[in-house]
Amino acid sequence: MIIECINCGKSYKALESQVPKDRIVTFRCKGCDMKLKIDPEKIKAGADIIKAVPADGSAGDCYTVTENNGQKLKDKIVASIEKLPPLPQVVFKVQDLISSPDSNAIEIAREIETDQALAAKVLRIANSAYYGMGGKISSVQHASVVLGYKTLGEIVTVAGAEGTLDGKLPGYEYDSRDLWEHSLTVAFGSKLIAGMNNSALANEAYTAGLIHDIGKIILDPYIMEHKIDIVSFMETEEKTFLDAEDRFFAFNHAEIAYEVCKKWNFPDIISNAIRYHHTPSKSGDNLLAFILHVADQSARMSGAGYEDDDYLYEIEEGAIDFLGVSHEDINKISMEAAESVSQFAS
Repeated sequence: MIIECINCGKSYKALESQVPKDRIVTFRCKGCDMKLKIDPEKIKAGADIIKAVPADGSAGDCYTVTENNGQKLKDKIVASIEKLPPLPQVVFKVQDLISSPDSNAIEIAREIETDQALAAKVLRIANSAYYGMGGKISSVQHASVVLGYKTLGEIVTVAGAEGTLDGKLPGYEYDSRDLWEHSLTVAFGSKLIAGMNNSALANEAYTAGLIHDIGKIILDPYIMEHKIDIVSFMETEEKTFLDAEDRFFAFNHAEIAYEVCKKWNFPDIISNAIRYHHTPSKSGDNLLAFILHVADQSARMSGAGYEDDDYLYEIEEGAIDFLGVSHEDINKISMEAAESVSQFAS
């Protein structure tokens, strides 16, 4: 599909899947700087060349990226978090039971089994090659005895998050397993780094790694709405999706993920780490933010990234020194995390 500015004639190539068909799209022409709009009816008609006409104020209720309304949009997005499928409440109840000295294996198993879909996932994961059980675990209670409460809590969190993170994000151009596999790799990497630096943070690091990019699920429809402009910006300026988020929305997916964590009542240590996982130097020396940042970048190095803009991301200067690890350590962690994900799926 070719989209052509009716004013100066500059043309833009776009895949049909990149352009929403259910709303008017606005963008600013790079050739003449005119604000333009695309009629969705013309897209539905399947024309090879679509004329983008001046946006004269009749562009419906679409968000115009040139307006200084970032906070207004952020408020709207935060309000929409309620629509995001939450982690099953069983996950939080099980975590509370595991942390209680008065709980027992039978009580924990019963709580997990109140959600049969979750219980089935727990058994599947517990029997994966990663835990070395080879199909020997026959029940949730058996898993709690053989693997221990702490490992069971880890498995329950993963099982609960899988359904939320396993889906396509057309705005970011992620296939159905991309976000899930990257998140799982970051979770393992974060746990490994924490083990080298501060083992007491291992569980929090694993959970933070698992949900660090959840803000992308919320932002994806808005990315899709401005896809043409965003793709043009990224290609022309050699920028990442993170840069595009800040440019077009005045906030990014990490900030939205922070809001999700607050809605879900996650501990501040996890919420704040996720908020600053791209800029840990701004976190006030939040150790978990640095762990998450390095794990995220090491996941990209291992190939468990998002491909198109991965080469533009770098580990923030000083982050590795702050953690007291070496580049050799990070390379090793990258490979170990990738191997863990491979075993997890088998």
